[in-house]
Parts: sequence; structure tokens; C-alpha cells
Amino acid sequence: MTFKLQLRQVDRMDHSLQMIREQSVENEDTIIVTLTFRCNSRCRFCIIEKEIEDALPDTDDEVLRRVLELNRESRHFKRLTLTGAEVTLLDDLEGAARRATTEGGFEVVRIQTNGRKLRDRELVDRLMAAGIREYFVSIHAHTPELDAHVTRAPASFRQMKEGVANLLDAGARVITNTVVTRDNYLHLPAIAAFLLDLGIRDAQFWNFIEVGDAAQAEQLVSPIEAAPYLLEALEILDAAGAATLVKWFPRCILGRFGDRLDNHQPQMLTRDEFQMRIGENFGFGCVHSSRCTAFGRTCDGTHDRHRQVFGDLRDALQPFS
Repeated sequence: MTFKLQLRQVDRMDHSLQMIREQSVENEDTIIVTLTFRCNSRCRFCIIEKEIEDALPDTDDEVLRRVLELNRESRHFKRLTLTGAEVTLLDDLEGAARRATTEGGFEVVRIQTNGRKLRDRELVDRLMAAGIREYFVSIHAHTPELDAHVTRAPASFRQMKEGVANLLDAGARVITNTVVTRDNYLHLPAIAAFLLDLGIRDAQFWNFIEVGDAAQAEQLVSPIEAAPYLLEALEILDAAGAATLVKWFPRCILGRFGDRLDNHQPQMLTRDEFQMRIGENFGFGCVHSSRCTAFGRTCDGTHDRHRQVFGDLRDALQPFS
């Protein structure tokens, strides 16, 4: 498929739009659109912390209108993911979702969220009625104390729990995202048990990567150091029949859960400021890449920043052959 979307220069999304055009979207069923860089939390590892601090403006409605128009004509994408920083802070999220299905030909609308505003059950019901049936909820801690430290938002834990309960009660599909950092990696088994207690049956674990000059190096944890706790968490969820997915860990350290590694990311329309920064600082590699049949296929090795901090881990990583 040739991605024929045209945007105005004032929208400042040329770099991500060009990346989409350069990538094959022939078998891609999802497109992500960033609508805001506002957030009600301040997570210590947030990949877009710089853009939040810079107070970038919300995406103009014209961008969404053109995406909907393109998909209505092509019927290429099945799912539209609306994201931010925190997309529930938008004034008319309901309207955007309703238009996605009625005007854009999308079958599924998903939002990425910290879940805090979803403590309002009436809001959840309105979002569900508007067509948002999938919710990708960030959960990085299992206690109020750890959550308050990670998110720098004391009310976050309670509000997130209430939001998740509302979503599950409303029949929404809830997928959780736990970013593995220096602050929480020792607690991954307890976080897994907490997710099950919440009623979650679809969980993802993303290895934290520091992008560019984000000054978040204290959040980095070696994948080798984190692996035992990650594997225990996966065992707990697997025993309960929950679906799990892992991103940005080396495949060879995941043992029997190697098939849970999936680093694919759908194409995303976002502001140039973020796209340029992440595009220049999102390299991966592995000392065993020339001898490993998984590298570049089902595994990307480790992020450049991890290798700068922890070395190439040549003795801990094993090439597939």
C-alpha cells in the first residue's frame, strides 16, 4: 500500500509521515495517532518527558480528519490507536473515537492510558459507547508507595485501580503495559500477581530504554539482571492462563518464553520534535548478530544505551544457530 496521506506543514508531522511512507504497511492493520503531549502523571522513565516539558500543542483536528478520510477510502487499517502522553485529557476523545468508526472505517479503536480518569464510570460508559473497546493501561507498580515514586503522582495508584475495575466491569478489553526499570524490576513477580488480582489476563513487559539526552540513566537496568524476575513474572501469569508479551529484551535470555518477544511497533503519526529525537536514538545491536539466526528477525538484541552502560554482554547472550 502507498500511504497517500497529505498533511499541512503547520501540523509538524512530516518526519513520522515520511517514515510511514518508507515502511511497508501492506500487512499492517493498526495505525497510531498522537493527539496530545499533556499528562497528569510524571513517570520517571517517560519516553516523551521532554515533549511534555516543552508543552507541545495538541494535534490539530485536521490531522485526524485526514487519517479518517484516507482509511475510509482505502479500508486498509482495522485498528486506530489514539495516544498521548495522556489521551483521556482531551476534551472530545469521545467524538474522535466515534468518528473513527462512523467516518474512518476503523473496526477497533484503542487508547493508551494511565487509567486515572477512568475512575469515572460515566466517562468509561461514554467512551465504550463511542467505540473505544480496547484500553492499553500502564501499570508499573503493585503498591501505592512504589507507584507514587514511579509516577510522581500520589493519587495515581488508587485512581488506576478504580479505572481498571470500571473497564473490566464494562466489558472492555484491557491490556496492561509494565515498563521494566531500576525502580521496579525486583518486584515484577509481585506486579504479575497484582495484575491477576485486578482481573488482568493480557499483560506486556517493556524493557526501559533511555532515548537521547533524556537524563534517565538511573532508570536503566541490565536485561541480564532483570531476567530472573521477568521470567518469574511470566511464569505466574502463564500459570493463570494469561497472555503475555515482551519487548526489547534479548530473545536468548527469555528461555521458554522466547516466543513472547515481539518488538514490532505499528506506524505512528506524531510531532516532528519527538519523531526526530527518537529516530536518532533508537538503535539496537548485538555482539553476536553475525552468528545469530534470530537477530534482525525475532530479536533486536539490546538498545544502544544499554550497551553503553552495561557493555555488550557477550558472555551472557547466546546466539541462535
